[in-house]
Amino acid sequence: MSKGFVWFAQNNNKTDYVELSIRLAKSIKRWNKQNKICVITDHASKFTDDNVDVVRVLQNDHSENHEVKWANEHQAFALTPFTHTIKLEADMLWTANTDWWWYFLWQHDLVFSVDCFNYRDKVVKTTPYRKLFQRNKLPNIYNGLMYFRKSKKAQQFFQIAEGIATNWKEVKKNMLISCHDEYPSTDVVFALAQRIMDPTNKSLIDYPWFKFIHNKASVHGLGRLKDHDQYLMPLQIGKQTIIGSQRTHRVWHYHNKDIPGVLDARIF
Repeated sequence: MSKGFVWFAQNNNKTDYVELSIRLAKSIKRWNKQNKICVITDHASKFTDDNVDVVRVLQNDHSENHEVKWANEHQAFALTPFTHTIKLEADMLWTANTDWWWYFLWQHDLVFSVDCFNYRDKVVKTTPYRKLFQRNKLPNIYNGLMYFRKSKKAQQFFQIAEGIATNWKEVKKNMLISCHDEYPSTDVVFALAQRIMDPTNKSLIDYPWFKFIHNKASVHGLGRLKDHDQYLMPLQIGKQTIIGSQRTHRVWHYHNKDIPGVLDARIF
């Protein structure tokens, strides 16, 4: 049984996702023995690093002319080298051992992160920035932490996601209410694909531990602060990551791309 982590890393004018990918890969290797890693990138962003086991370069880059590189994530099923895959996003960090996850995940075709955690380790189900999900009755799933295995059901899911992403203008006009995203946001694409496959969420699996800390201010209830990251003062003490004076043991989706540099400046 081959298993590993996969994510996409396509640089744009604002963010070096290759560098963020290296940081994520190092954090996974630091904590997990079961840590095979594949990064999917494009010809302009391709790279090699000792912490990344497989680098796959996109042959069909649907985001080549996009400012935001979202349009290729449906290719994860076709491009993963693993039978069992945990899909991530590049702007994340690992803070604890999660090898035991595989013993639960491999039993299923698809498992999503449903809802997210705040830094206090509390589950957050509704946030102001997900009003589109509420309007369209979409499941509150996050593509930034999801599992799939090579199966017909997972293949069907990604085929539906491909149809949504490659026909985005028609989809957002005719299938979604008040969607103004110029590019196919992966969270929206995957949530819509999940609703099409499972309109009553009968097969939606919600493991209480398979969620990440989302570092957006509204998730933490800190939307009125000018700089919530400065308020939380994240820092690194040895292998431990501290956020808002709390030692975290969750996957951290830090969102603010300056966070790795902030952590480097606060290592103790």
